[in-house]
Amino acid sequence: MTSSLRILFVDDDQPFNQTFSDRLTEEGYAVESALTTQDALKRLDERPFDLVLLDRRFEKLDTGIDVIGQIRNLAPAAKIILITAYADAASVKRAFEEGVYEYLEKTGYFEAILLIKVRNALEAVRERRFAALANGKREEVIKTLWQEVKTEKSRKRKGRLLEDLLLVLFKSIPGFERAETNERSVDEEFDLLIPNESPDPFWQRESQYFLVECKHWSAPVDPQEIDRLQQKMSRRHGRCQLGFFVALKGFTAGVETTLAASRMQPIAIATVQAPELQRLVEAGPQRNEVLKEIHRRSVLRGG
Repeated sequence: MTSSLRILFVDDDQPFNQTFSDRLTEEGYAVESALTTQDALKRLDERPFDLVLLDRRFEKLDTGIDVIGQIRNLAPAAKIILITAYADAASVKRAFEEGVYEYLEKTGYFEAILLIKVRNALEAVRERRFAALANGKREEVIKTLWQEVKTEKSRKRKGRLLEDLLLVLFKSIPGFERAETNERSVDEEFDLLIPNESPDPFWQRESQYFLVECKHWSAPVDPQEIDRLQQKMSRRHGRCQLGFFVALKGFTAGVETTLAASRMQPIAIATVQAPELQRLVEAGPQRNEVLKEIHRRSVLRGG
């Protein structure tokens, strides 16, 4: 079993296809490419995909739009983004009637808009997939994600897997099911936002929201990153006073000093290193208790 979200890039312009398939791979996505609609349909029949990037025209024929129905039959849960250099109203209207999720024009801003639309489409797929997991399947996905986090070599893909792991872990705890990833405000971005709707009196004493920051660096996290998370939390109108900072390679000695110095502030940050994350992965139905223990330790020690 794999937890990967898979993209199929379908375009008969080989250099264009290769360039942007590689670009999406660099962003940490699992990407396959097809140069013909026949090859695309064959791949969709063989294995699941979550997003299909489909060129409108193949050899100057409107075969891209013509196969949307077949793609939906083979991959009914997949999002389809139509790529076109000819965004006339009739073809766009027909594409949406056929079930396309979005369309994207080949302009000078193509790469920037591609990355945004792919991210948005796959975030929707990811939220739906993880929200639908039953208990047994969810624990299987958690263990799979943790194994992939430990073995993945691509830096960006490792980061996406770590975010996915934390998302499913928090969703598995009663009251944190509405956890969301890649939240953005006007001028900031943070990895996870956790609305606190817990029925547990322990968490009911905490703030309305929690923030989670994830780092998969090859070196320990330094105090500057703790300061940045504290600043993000302080700008949440007083509604976010608890954060979790997950760092696979741990923290420098200065981090504990920084957290101890901030003990008089209302904001608290619980640090989570690889061994503690391992415990959360293995905890199953006791996950809430393990998270509370991490929280208690941080409050007592200052971090």
